[in-house]
Amino acid sequence: MFGDIMWLVVVAGGPLLLIVLMAYAVIARRRRGPAEQRESDRATNRLYRDKR
Repeated sequence: MFGDIMWLVVVAGGPLLLIVLMAYAVIARRRRGPAEQRESDRATNRLYRDKR
């Protein structure tokens, strides 16, 4: 009986966990707006300029 329940948890829980993790990744990954992109580019250019 316990083995059947554990098998159900593994079979149903595995895909459910994957779906939750994939949804989190999609939500957490957002695109930057034009102003944020420009600021990021400026900061990158400053870092490269300072290393020379």
